[in-house]
Amino acid sequence: MVSRLHDLVLDQSARALDTIQSETGKCRRDALAEVVSVAGTARYYLSHGERFLAARRKRGAIPLITRSVLDHRPHGLVGLITAWNYPFLLTVGDAIPALLAGNAVIVKPSDCTPLSAVLGKTLFAESGLDPDLLQIVQGGPEIGSEMIRHVDYVAFTGGTVTGRKVALAAAERLIPFSLELGGKNPMVVLKEAPLEQAAAALVTGAFSNAGQTCIAIERVYVEAPAFDRFAKLVVEGASKIRMGWSQSFDLDMGSMIHAAHAAKVQERIDAAVRAGASVLTGARRRSDLGDAFVEPTVLTHVGTKDEIAVEETFGPVVSLHPVKSREEAIALANDSQYGLNASVWAGGSQPAMAVAREIESGTVAINSSLMIYNAFDLPMGGIKRSGIGRRHGERGILRYTQEQSIAESFAMGGGYDRMLSGVRNESAASRMLKFVKLWRRIPGLR
Repeated sequence: MVSRLHDLVLDQSARALDTIQSETGKCRRDALAEVVSVAGTARYYLSHGERFLAARRKRGAIPLITRSVLDHRPHGLVGLITAWNYPFLLTVGDAIPALLAGNAVIVKPSDCTPLSAVLGKTLFAESGLDPDLLQIVQGGPEIGSEMIRHVDYVAFTGGTVTGRKVALAAAERLIPFSLELGGKNPMVVLKEAPLEQAAAALVTGAFSNAGQTCIAIERVYVEAPAFDRFAKLVVEGASKIRMGWSQSFDLDMGSMIHAAHAAKVQERIDAAVRAGASVLTGARRRSDLGDAFVEPTVLTHVGTKDEIAVEETFGPVVSLHPVKSREEAIALANDSQYGLNASVWAGGSQPAMAVAREIESGTVAINSSLMIYNAFDLPMGGIKRSGIGRRHGERGILRYTQEQSIAESFAMGGGYDRMLSGVRNESAASRMLKFVKLWRRIPGLR
C-alpha cells in the first residue's frame, strides 16, 4: 500500500500541488516541497519500518537460563491534529508510520486547510488502504478536543499555546502524546564562515513558505567583523525574491495563510520599528498582490526583549544581530524558551560542530538551514517550549507503538525467582553476593 502511495503521490503531483496552493496561497515550489517530503517519508519507512518494528532480543536476568524479548504493539487508534502550514505533508507524512505500525488513524486538519487532508485520504484509498483505517474529521478546536477523548494516542503539530491544551487533555486520560510546537530558531555566523553561502541559506531558511515554517530561521547572530558584509548579502538576496500568485514555478514566495495572519505579522514588524528597530528591506504589506502578502523583511537593532525577538513570528521576518564573540553568539542563541532548530556557519566542520553541540535545540543544521527536515533517518523535534517527542527515524514510527517486555526462564520452577526464594540465611546470602560480584568479571555475561 505505501509503495503504491509513494508512486501515486509523485505521478499525481500536479493534483496535490493545485490543492495545496489553493488552500495556502504558497508558491508552487513550496508546495512541491510537501510532495517531495511525503515521498521521502514513504520511501524511508518502506525501507526501514519493518526492521524498527521487529521484536528484539534483550539480555535476560540470568545468562544462559533466561532470555528477554522487546516487542512493539500498536496503540490502536492514533489521532493526528495537523497544522495549516504544510497540510498535505503533515497529514500523509505522519499517517504513513502510524498505519505501518498497525494503527487506525483519525486526522483533524486545520479548518484553514481541509482539502489537503481529504486529498491525502483519497490517495491512500486509491493506493489500496481500507478506507475505514484512515478517517478525517473537520472543524475547529472543539472537534480536536472531542477527538482526544476517543483516541489511544495523539500527535499534535502547531503552536505552543494549543500544544499545552493538548497535553493537558491527553494527561487527563493518561494516553501518550507527542507535540511538535513553535520555534524561535537562531542562526550563528562566525567571522570565518563563507558569507555568500550563509546569506543564501538564510534567505531560504527565513523566507521559504513565507516564513510559515516551524524550523524557519528568525534571528541571526553574526560576529562583528563579518556583520556588514553578511547583512548586505542578505538584503540583496531578500530583495530579489519574486512574490505573488502563480501556478507555475516562476515565483519564489506566495502569500501568507490569510489576511488576519498577515496583519498580525505586520503589526509585530511595526511594533519593533516603533521600539527602535531598523528596516534593511521589506516591512510592508503588498495589497497590490493580495490581502495576505508581506514583503520579505530584514531588521536590525531589535531589542533582545522585544516581542519580535522572543516570540515566534511565523512570517517572512528575520532580525540580524552583531556579536563580539562566538561565546556571545551561543549565549544569545540559547537565550530563548524555544529549542526546535538552529543553523551554524563557522568556516570549518570542527568549529561548527563544536558550536552546534553547545546550542540548546532539538535539531541543528551545519552549513544549511532547513535541510534537517528531509534527513529522514534523524529524529526531529524540539526541547523546551518547542515540544515533546520526535518524528522521523526509528523514534518516528516507534512513537506509534507501545513497548511490551517479555522475559522467559528455561529453568523450570521459576529460575531467578526460585534462586532468591532459596536465600534463607546469612551464608546463602553471602554466596549469592559473591556470585553477583564475580558476574561482573565474566566477559559476555555482564
